[in-house]
Amino acid sequence: MQLRSWGFVAALSLATLVVPSTSASAAAPPPCPGGSVCFFSETDFRGSRWEWTAASGYRDLPPQLHDNVGSFVAGTDACFINWAPKETRQVHNGDWRRAYKGDFGGRIDGVGSGRC
Repeated sequence: MQLRSWGFVAALSLATLVVPSTSASAAAPPPCPGGSVCFFSETDFRGSRWEWTAASGYRDLPPQLHDNVGSFVAGTDACFINWAPKETRQVHNGDWRRAYKGDFGGRIDGVGSGRC
C-alpha cells in the first residue's frame, strides 16, 4: 500500500514539474514601443519585422507583410484594413497575436490610426 501512495505522490510531483514548462511557451510577446504596432512575417514574432507608428497615419504594409502577417504586437490602438473586399479589424494597445496568418493576417493590406 505504501508503494502505491508513493507512486501517486511521484506522479503528482512529475505533473507539477511539467506544467510550468508548458506555461513558458505561452510567454508574453516582445515589447513594441508605445504609439506603434510591430508586425512580423512569421508566427512567434519571427521573420521580417516592420514597425508602424500611429503618428504616420494610414500606411500600406510593405510587400513582405502584405497579406502575410504571421504575428503582431500593438503598442497603440489601430485599425487593420483589407481592401478587397473591404474588412477591418480593431486592435487595442496591448493586443497581440502569436499566430495571425491563418486569420486576418493572411488578408491585411494596411494599417491606420485609432478606431475603425
